[in-house]
Amino acid sequence: MSDYPEIKARFERDTAGHQMTVLHDDGLYRHLRFEGTADSPSGRYPFELITWPYNLVVKTGWTFHFDIDATEDMFDLFRRTAFPGEINPGYWGEKVRAGRDEVEGFNPDRFEQQVKRYVVHSIRDGEAPRGIGAEVTREIFELGDISHEAGARAALSGFRYEGWDFGDLPECDFSDYTPGFLHCCHAIRRGIDLWDAARKAVAA
Repeated sequence: MSDYPEIKARFERDTAGHQMTVLHDDGLYRHLRFEGTADSPSGRYPFELITWPYNLVVKTGWTFHFDIDATEDMFDLFRRTAFPGEINPGYWGEKVRAGRDEVEGFNPDRFEQQVKRYVVHSIRDGEAPRGIGAEVTREIFELGDISHEAGARAALSGFRYEGWDFGDLPECDFSDYTPGFLHCCHAIRRGIDLWDAARKAVAA
């Protein structure tokens, strides 16, 4: 898996003006809504956090339901398992109960990176024929249908050039966390931070 600074930057831009509305607050039973003003550019990207003991649901357009038997207050779980202001998609993804098929998916950028890395290593090791780079670019990236996983794997499996092929690379994992899941992780982080700030202000 890779770092995702572009997802974080987009989330921060889209939710910069968000304010919290408490729709329900009864101990561990919470329903919080976060949104910008109607005339704010970020007003189009509201999200909600809903909690009850051992459970948290985040709704941003995507919906994920997290649960873990060991932690009654799920806000505590997310506070403890990531540095302030950061997310932990690896650990958090393991706690998804509903929406698991949306946590990871085929990533064309990851596919392209692995293909190019394989070709570069083959050239450096003296295993690839002359002209392999241009041929891969033409056959895989220009003519191949690599916008989806089946097409990408078919393009790799069917590639041959002067006896050279991609070996076992077509069996590799080209998946990564989906933008929707990462967006929801940032929404959880932002929502909890705003909740904590509001509680701190009231206590003061």
